[in-house]
Amino acid sequence: MGSLPAQLDSPAKAMVFAVDTAGEFLDGLVPGGEADPYRAQWYIRPVIDRLDSIPVLEPVRRGDWSTLRSRNTFRLRPGRSLGEADIDAALGYAEEAGRAIEALADMRRTDPGLRLQVGIPTPFVIGFIAFEARMLVWRRRSAHRGDRRFPYYRPIVDATVREILRIHETLGDNVVFQLELAAETLLCARMPAVLRQAAATAAGRAIARLVAQAPYGARFGVHLCYGSLDDKPVVAPRSTKAVVVLANAIARYWPAGRHLAFVHLPIGNGKSAPVRPRYYEPLARLELPATTRVAAGLAHPAQPLEQARLSLAAAESAYGGLLDIAAPCGLGRYSTVDRARSAVAHAVALAETDL
Repeated sequence: MGSLPAQLDSPAKAMVFAVDTAGEFLDGLVPGGEADPYRAQWYIRPVIDRLDSIPVLEPVRRGDWSTLRSRNTFRLRPGRSLGEADIDAALGYAEEAGRAIEALADMRRTDPGLRLQVGIPTPFVIGFIAFEARMLVWRRRSAHRGDRRFPYYRPIVDATVREILRIHETLGDNVVFQLELAAETLLCARMPAVLRQAAATAAGRAIARLVAQAPYGARFGVHLCYGSLDDKPVVAPRSTKAVVVLANAIARYWPAGRHLAFVHLPIGNGKSAPVRPRYYEPLARLELPATTRVAAGLAHPAQPLEQARLSLAAAESAYGGLLDIAAPCGLGRYSTVDRARSAVAHAVALAETDL
């Protein structure tokens, strides 16, 4: 799931890493690699950095990305519109996927079932990180029509859809788009319980509107994540309830004709914390399509394997079936390839538990 260490700086290296480390337990998806070293530790940083070159934007503050708060943020210059800008180039998803096509073709000669996994941060994530609260401010775009729209969000949505269309036109059924919802997941986790459903519903509807513009038959996965820096999540919820509420809202509004291949849930309750079955109980209320796989993001390589197996057993007991296994966040959160390889090996050992 998610990004990879910066040393895996080409599609071929990334794909070989995935196939060699996961082996028969690989889910059939291979990553395209991290051409930009910042894309690993901060999967969204290259996008934010490229926004800095867009003339209609001006910086609000500068950051060195040493923490989640220390980042570059922007606002529109007076009288300008984000619709004027080449946001597609700033996103760069199609260019990144294009670099992976040749490597994917080589890998499919021996394993024709492999598909390319393309990470797509949601427009809300881009806006939340790059523009902060300004993204949530309504602006009257046309006074004579009374047409009021988000000045930041709508152009990012349109650019994201165009990038998805370009990638699908080239790769067709050989690509799965992983929608990455770190901001939405964090907001739902931090919301009071009485407001959480409303926030999840808003996110589910926004995702549905985005996915509905993708080609019929397009394949998607949903990556819920609490965000992390050096493998430390931003929040540590007391249960899996928040991610279950959000996942259910996404599934409830999911548009027909687009395949929801998997949902990744960050459900590890700590590297060394004792196993608490009550933490996993909300998984019993998951309401996803029968064909959608659930990836349990609970594989911590630092966690003793026996304890991890107890956590997996508690999660599967609550869920009522077998779960796929993944790290809680992207493997790019590990600073070296060896650490990432250790995380995959840990997940494979957990997968072998169910054989």
